[in-house]
Amino acid sequence: MKLKIDFSAPNIPLEFDYSSQIISLGSCFSDEISCKLRFAGFNVLDNPFGVLFHPLAMANVLNSTLSLSEKVDVYQRDDLFFSWDSASKIYAFSDDKLSEKVISIRGNLRQSIVDTKILILTFGSAFQYVNDEVGVVGNCHKAPQSMFNKNLTSVEEMLLVREALINDIKAINPKVKILLTVSPVRHIKDGLVENNRSKSRLIELAHQLVDTFEMVHYFPSYEILIDELRDYRFYANDLVHPNQQAVDFIWEQFKLSTMDEELISLVNKVEKLKNSFNHRSLHPESVATKSFLKKIETQKQELIKLNQSINW
Repeated sequence: MKLKIDFSAPNIPLEFDYSSQIISLGSCFSDEISCKLRFAGFNVLDNPFGVLFHPLAMANVLNSTLSLSEKVDVYQRDDLFFSWDSASKIYAFSDDKLSEKVISIRGNLRQSIVDTKILILTFGSAFQYVNDEVGVVGNCHKAPQSMFNKNLTSVEEMLLVREALINDIKAINPKVKILLTVSPVRHIKDGLVENNRSKSRLIELAHQLVDTFEMVHYFPSYEILIDELRDYRFYANDLVHPNQQAVDFIWEQFKLSTMDEELISLVNKVEKLKNSFNHRSLHPESVATKSFLKKIETQKQELIKLNQSINW
């Protein structure tokens, strides 16, 4: 008896290795993938402006980064200063300090984009929050809701901005490959029907970009969780976020989809070694434990000889 639909991971020719710089931007699910990549030993820059859900909010950050803009739209709440483009983890205690921080992040990110092999962009929601003065914001920073208009962005509007952005990225890094994915995290506060409308627009946006640009690819993290796993036992207690088992499953599909057999073998060895190092022995001073640690350290050094780019 067949109890689930098997979803074959597509072959995505990213052609990367441990020497490749990877950037991951977008929704909170992008943090999950970044964490997996980092644990596997890759060099990953993860959401330097914090979590961003909407494609246009992400585009605002990237456009300001590519142009090295020194304009920072600031919102003050009590003694805290935030950037409308960034998540709340980017803050300062003065307008000047915040601008200095944001401009510095832009400079570092732009250089990373110049050098990167892969740019992963994870779309979270097509619902945008628009402030009359600054436009689409990346985060509302607990400001009064009366300051924003919430609406569901059309595919056409998002596509126009994203196409221009991708062309600008290509201009400074012609060799970059962009991997798009839609977060499987459901935004139930918008409503289930509304969430489905939102996700459908993000999926269509992603595929239109894939059809337009040869260097843009799509990884179906949304479809893997929603259609293949398709059970609340793969969700956290909030029934919204994927649990660790689901993230692990999607990660395995990610490896099959984007890595060749040689790289997968090496990644598996790195992950196994790191798990061994993270194991906490009940008897850390015992001869057996010391012998075990010496053995895995030897294995680590052997891997380093084979590939010095592994990030331990």
